[in-house]
Amino acid sequence: MRNLETGKEKIQKICDAIRKETLEPAKQEAREIVENAHLQASAVIKEAVAQAESLKAAAASEIEEKKRIFEASLHLSCRQGIELLKQKIEQELFNAELADLVKKEMTSPKIIIDLIESFMRSLEEQGIEEDFEVVIPKEIPPRSINSLLSNKVLDHLKDKSVVLGDFQGGVQIRMKGRQITIDISDAVVRDLIARYIRRDLRDLVFKV
Repeated sequence: MRNLETGKEKIQKICDAIRKETLEPAKQEAREIVENAHLQASAVIKEAVAQAESLKAAAASEIEEKKRIFEASLHLSCRQGIELLKQKIEQELFNAELADLVKKEMTSPKIIIDLIESFMRSLEEQGIEEDFEVVIPKEIPPRSINSLLSNKVLDHLKDKSVVLGDFQGGVQIRMKGRQITIDISDAVVRDLIARYIRRDLRDLVFKV
């Protein structure tokens, strides 16, 4: 009986030795693997968090930049829209009204006569004796102007008559000997008025 127990003890010692030599290192290796896995997982998580924060910061920066560009573009578009509206108002209202006003005034026979007679007086004051041609708007009959001109003016005109031109108001005077044309037509007068009209009036109309 004693021998049997002694045999069991030997077997147990052998088993213990095998377990110690095989299982314990395996357990230790398993523990090390688990610990390494934890460390690696922690590192991966930290790296993922860092990348996420970096992406978040980059996205926020990109959104802010796009917002800035959008706001600048919107501001520029608003300014361009307002400027376009001003030009449209000026072209369709102001310029149209100005053109009608100038045309109405510059088609008056009295205005045309005054312009021609003033030119004749200027020549006399300068001591200039020279023939010239007077061109009037195409819609005004020449005889309606000829009948109101002084003999001094008529004597300097070819065939003692004004001629018709391709404009709607005012007058053009061509000095033949000097190849000079004095243009006081409605288009020229309109441009001069539009160019030198009071700034505060336009600011009042277009102020936003």
